Formats: sequence, C-alpha cells, structure tokens
Amino acid sequence: MRRGSKATKEANIRKPTTEQAIIEQARQELRVIWWRYTLWITILMLIAPVVMTLLGALFRLGQWSFLLLNFLVVFVLVQVMMAHVRQSYNRLKQLGRTAVQKHLWQAARVALEPFTRFGNRGFDWDGEVHYLLMRTYQSLGETQRAAKVRDFLQRNRRGKWVERAQKAALSDEGV
Repeated sequence: MRRGSKATKEANIRKPTTEQAIIEQARQELRVIWWRYTLWITILMLIAPVVMTLLGALFRLGQWSFLLLNFLVVFVLVQVMMAHVRQSYNRLKQLGRTAVQKHLWQAARVALEPFTRFGNRGFDWDGEVHYLLMRTYQSLGETQRAAKVRDFLQRNRRGKWVERAQKAALSDEGV
C-alpha cells in the first residue's frame, strides 16, 4: 500500500509540458548569456587594466611593448568571450529549431526572438534562425512581423534559407 501511494503521488506531480520546458531552457540560456557578458566586461574593464599595469611595471615594458601587450590581451579576452556567447546562441538556435519541428510556436518565439535584436543578428550568419522565426510568426498569425523578418532575411542574407523564405512567401500569396 505504501508503494502504491508513492507511485500515485509521483504521478500527480505536474511535469512541465514540452513547450514549457523549452521556454524555460531558452530563458535560462538568455540568463547565461547575460551573466557571461557581465563577467567578461567586468574582466575587460576592471581586472585586465590592473593586471596589465602591474605586468608593465614588473617587466619594465616600453610604451610600444606595453600597448602591444594590452592589445593582445584584450583581443584574446574578447575572442574567448565571443566563443562562449556563440555557444549559448547556438543552443538557443537548437531549442528554436526543435520547437518549430514540434510546432510549439510560443516556445519557438521565446528561443528565436533574441536573434532579431540589434547586435544579436550576427549570430544568425546563414539566416536559418530568421527563416524559422518567420515560420513561427506565420503560424501564430502575425503576418506583419513575418513579412518584416522575411524582408530582413532577403536583404541581408544569402543561401538556401532565403530561397525557402521566398517560396513560403509565394505559397502564402497563392493561397
């Protein structure tokens, strides 16, 4: 009897739906991106200058050597920061792709909309995210937003995703 009540209790616990799970994962990934930006900007603005000044004084670097060292350190730190952020955006892209494949449109919207913000568009270099977002908006009945995303895609990207967007626009007009 004890085991039966435990199984019943576990069955009554509400598990999040697939859509809700994807939305939560996307929001978590956005928080990770924000914290990574904050961490790396703090390192670049506060820690790196102090360390560079101490190294310059310790090794008695000349002006040009010191400038070169500063440039190299900042360049490497920015590349590391961008690699971490790109990984997070790739995970968001995968979440959005999965949501679109499963026709979970609200989850797809949450995962893909961050790519449309200024400064984030470069993380969608091939246009797949904007194509998926266009499909999401069409499925949600937001035709103006879908047209806006399609126009951006056609103006700024090249390749198979632009062709698919054009075919989708033609099929929408034909219907």
